[in-house]
Amino acid sequence: MMARPWLVAASCLGTLSAWAPSTPAGTQRYRLELKTSVVQDLTALGQGEQKQDFANTGFVSVTAQDSAGGQSVTLLLDSLVPGESSPIPADQAKGAAGMKWHGYRQPSGRVTGLKAETDTPIAAAIEPALLDLFPPMKRGTGEGQAWTDTTDADNNGIAIRTVTNFQTSGDSYNGAKVIRLAGAFSSAISGQQASPQGAMSIEGTGTGTTTWVVGADGTCLSATHSTNQSISVSVAQLPQPIPVKVKTEGTAILIP
Repeated sequence: MMARPWLVAASCLGTLSAWAPSTPAGTQRYRLELKTSVVQDLTALGQGEQKQDFANTGFVSVTAQDSAGGQSVTLLLDSLVPGESSPIPADQAKGAAGMKWHGYRQPSGRVTGLKAETDTPIAAAIEPALLDLFPPMKRGTGEGQAWTDTTDADNNGIAIRTVTNFQTSGDSYNGAKVIRLAGAFSSAISGQQASPQGAMSIEGTGTGTTTWVVGADGTCLSATHSTNQSISVSVAQLPQPIPVKVKTEGTAILIP
């Protein structure tokens, strides 16, 4: 296959917005589930269309500490369980336990500098899903609010510009009053990454939705997302680009 599907998916998943509310200092633990479907049209290589569906489950602890008017955040991967057909080998998934990310949540709510202590393909594949744990709204945002954000990200040489329309509404969760935040986005994807075949150019677009359930204290209680990306992968040795479609569905649930 031209591109390992979990790396392609990681590049595309960067469309998630990197914003967060000011939540209380402490530690929360989450269960993350991510399902990915990748379809690569390898007709240019004489192999036809190839499809792979796989899922991964992770458990992550999030710690926030007040710092310089904002908060420093640390995310710890407690465990990673690859599902059937997952391209992540079981031994690598086991070895990923203990991986950490660090970032800073500004007083405005924006998270900057989120970075893994160890730069690995697994870290790159997991990191976008971690952003689901941070609802993109400031503390005190009530129901009936709407706004638009434009964000730019760089995922290992792949530039991703995302425009997201947000809307809040009131809801209840386990008997408590909460805010439901719904986001619908579109993105433009462009850049180059290294591959065994040489420089690999990636161009494409994406659309998707994300919904967060946010407690009164700003804690993310749950999050769901669904994304669709249509990209074109070009390598100098090939006569034409390789079309790739990536669909992801994810959930994040706070463990009581």
